[in-house]
Amino acid sequence: SNWTTYLTPRWYFGYSENRYNNSKISLEWLTRVFNPQTKGVANGRPRILISNGFRTYETLEILEFSFANNIILCRLPSHTSYKLQPCNIGVFAPLKAAYRDEVKRLYRGGLETVGKEHFTSLYKPAREKAITKRNITAGWAASGLFPFNPDRVLRHTPKPPAESAFLTETESCPQVEVLDTPVTPTTPVTIEAVTSLYNLIKDKAYTLHDKQSKQRLQQHVRKLASAAQISFAKQTLLQD
Repeated sequence: SNWTTYLTPRWYFGYSENRYNNSKISLEWLTRVFNPQTKGVANGRPRILISNGFRTYETLEILEFSFANNIILCRLPSHTSYKLQPCNIGVFAPLKAAYRDEVKRLYRGGLETVGKEHFTSLYKPAREKAITKRNITAGWAASGLFPFNPDRVLRHTPKPPAESAFLTETESCPQVEVLDTPVTPTTPVTIEAVTSLYNLIKDKAYTLHDKQSKQRLQQHVRKLASAAQISFAKQTLLQD
């Protein structure tokens, strides 16, 4: 009770033993806060609830309640909250700035330590300053969600490297002529290109007259090709 000395009507508080959000708190927030405060405004129309991929938002109880109450759950892809979540883009930054201003005001008044009992008295005015219709609509627009405009995100997203095929000898050219002609290939950026490079070097190795040198070169090239293929595979998984 000493944490909520500042009056905050219509506010809800919850806690967990490990201090992290969990499925119980998520369900209570959905049923006791989100649903009652948006149901009347929706007037029977579907409501969309956007969240990140945190597992506590996708329990069976939450899914069943959402389906029963015409709530559409929209899960953002992993690692995209900073681009697609409206709160992250247009609301949280001014909220943090406003909260810092309230803390500074308290310090200027002579308080040396800001405790839990001061949180609601600082957060309420900061919330009123930052969580405005203007900031909320700006967050939706900047994320390209409403008005729907994917280019708002894509034009600031780095493009993946273009896949370029590695140059190899053509069938019409004699093998010896190709091997004797210096080739300046582009750096391979795909597994297929690395394999093509490996085959080209392997073919060149057969022109060596020293058997031991030829075997040593082939061994090194195999290791290089294997390492590159593993690296590209890991990179593809990370990008996905």
